[in-house]
Amino acid sequence: MDHFNAKILALSILLPMSGASSGVWAADPTQAIQDEWKFNLKNAYLYRDYANTNAKNFGSWSQGVSLFYTSNLYDTPLVIADKPIRIGADASVQYAVRLSADRHVSDMVLPFDRQTQSQASDYSKYGATLKLGYGKTLLSVGELWLDLPVTTSDASRQLITSYWGSNLKSQISDQLYAELGRVTKVSPRNEDNFHKFSFSSNGKTVYSDGLNYLDLRYQLTPSLKAEYYFGNLEDLYNKHYLGLEHTWKQPTFSLNSKFKYFNAKNDGDNFKIDAQNIGVLEMLKVNNQSFGLGYQQIIGESAYPLPDGFLPELYFINWNATGFFKKNEKSYHLMYGYDFKDYVPGLNAMLKYVYGYDFKTADGVKNHETESNILVNYAFQQPYLKGFAIQYLRVDYKVKHGNDFGEDRLFVNYTKRF
Repeated sequence: MDHFNAKILALSILLPMSGASSGVWAADPTQAIQDEWKFNLKNAYLYRDYANTNAKNFGSWSQGVSLFYTSNLYDTPLVIADKPIRIGADASVQYAVRLSADRHVSDMVLPFDRQTQSQASDYSKYGATLKLGYGKTLLSVGELWLDLPVTTSDASRQLITSYWGSNLKSQISDQLYAELGRVTKVSPRNEDNFHKFSFSSNGKTVYSDGLNYLDLRYQLTPSLKAEYYFGNLEDLYNKHYLGLEHTWKQPTFSLNSKFKYFNAKNDGDNFKIDAQNIGVLEMLKVNNQSFGLGYQQIIGESAYPLPDGFLPELYFINWNATGFFKKNEKSYHLMYGYDFKDYVPGLNAMLKYVYGYDFKTADGVKNHETESNILVNYAFQQPYLKGFAIQYLRVDYKVKHGNDFGEDRLFVNYTKRF
């Protein structure tokens, strides 16, 4: 699922939570926190149908129920330079049960046991976070909800990815926001426990003791912002990220421009990793219509690395079901969106087409691939249905040398905050 698609779903389910990105470039991380309980029901259906009859189709139908608690920060007796140290705690419980039969193949929705070739009938996640605030600085220890390179809270399946570690966020000035942290474990969207990060290549898997990162965001002008990120995934690889985003607003239209640069190189001698990702994306919004044009290119001696096999990288200009991050791959992204608010309030849709080329198969044959997406979102506006939302995603993937597939995802959500 691409960045745009995943963000819509993640925002409807996950935010606001203390660890999640608010979308504000330089904002006091201690001021947006309020006491809140959030109850969520999510009915998720996913099915992928391969054109090759030798490939196993997969999918499931499941029901999830989650409860998130976000606490305010409360003054303690400890005072430094006339400012009290404040304290708070967050907690989460997520549970999902499979409603469909076991297809005996992994669908990246529910846990899958490769030894018994069976899918779990249900699974759960839970976590808690201790928060300490001082001035415009917030320290969080425990479960983290992150929206950063390498670590994104992916809500594109059933339960939501979360992380375990600690981080420190601070609004240093009106323009500069800084975050540094250490993440020791991840609980992916289709697993119930936290475990170490890993990376696999050529049949070899190595585990990391943790991810150390620094993220800096600077508001250069009211319309231009920049972000720099460095992450050291110990014994696996280092990642640098530089992003620029400019918004040009006019009375009749707005143009959003993004430039993204990633550089990943191995840390230690376990793997040979050398990959860069350069992406640009232009989004033009005119009244209720949105038009998008993007380009992404992978440069270097390897494919762009993802930890844990396929931990989503939602910071790409567009994250797709198939990624488009193979060695030397170039890809064009075309998008069109429409908000039906003047006709059916709460309804919006997006069409997307991606063409990737200049990469090769494992045996050296030149290859190309395409992916088409149809995304429809509807949030019920009727007072008695407030909190209900539906999202449908259709994916059609074609590749010259490989397996074509079609995929349907349907999510029915109910969210209640109190």
